[in-house]
Amino acid sequence: MTLHHVLDWEYGPDGLHTVKRLIADGAEVDGRFGPLEETPLHVATRRRRCEAIEVLLDHGAQIDLTTAGGKTAFAHAVRRGFDDVVYLLTLRGADQRLAAADRFAIAVLEGRLSDARAILREHPGVARTGNPEEDRVFADAAGRNDNEPVSFLVEVGGDLHVTGLDQGTPLHQAAWFGQPRNARILVEAGADLDAFDPVHRSSPLHWAVHGSRYSGGASDRLEAYAEIVQLLLAAGAGVRYPGGDEDGEYLRRLRTDAPPEIRGLLPE
Repeated sequence: MTLHHVLDWEYGPDGLHTVKRLIADGAEVDGRFGPLEETPLHVATRRRRCEAIEVLLDHGAQIDLTTAGGKTAFAHAVRRGFDDVVYLLTLRGADQRLAAADRFAIAVLEGRLSDARAILREHPGVARTGNPEEDRVFADAAGRNDNEPVSFLVEVGGDLHVTGLDQGTPLHQAAWFGQPRNARILVEAGADLDAFDPVHRSSPLHWAVHGSRYSGGASDRLEAYAEIVQLLLAAGAGVRYPGGDEDGEYLRRLRTDAPPEIRGLLPE
């Protein structure tokens, strides 16, 4: 088990103890992993694990290393609105410089769209740089309870298929977090209804179904998830795995994961 894996997927109640043990056993605190070449500090930051961040820094992790996309841990924290992590990294001396695309993303996510337009006028390519760590602002915005940033990113040519959390597209994020207004905007803009993420091997429809049971506060928001499921099905979302699913395995998976209120909306 690696530091990256623990910090990303297996943290749990004993996560901090496991991180300390792995470091004591010789794990490289600045080791790189994955296509983004993240260090453990990048992972701990985007997972908002403040205690783990402190442990990594106390054991010599370099605070200003960048990912393959040029992002520091500080940039990760600011873009996500993790004020506690920003404060911690600032106290520990992090470089606070941000690229224009980061400043654009922060303005969008904070709803300061006039500021975002001003940055866009000065740096015309920031809405779609081709750097997935920058363009993911679209995915990040889609999961939030505000439709104006999503409409704005559609307007200025943001990438509808860029990935964010768990490599899901903006439509996946809107589906998981139960944001029907954002889902509708994305569907009407031409988002791919049947894009399958590589982490969970699921389409936006399954993210909505799964989210209706397991996302935080889902039981209080079943109407929102039902609206998304109905929207996706009406728009033509498929219920089979791509490339052949003659025995209906994907539909069975959808129906198994769905709470009764959502299962009744799915095909038999």
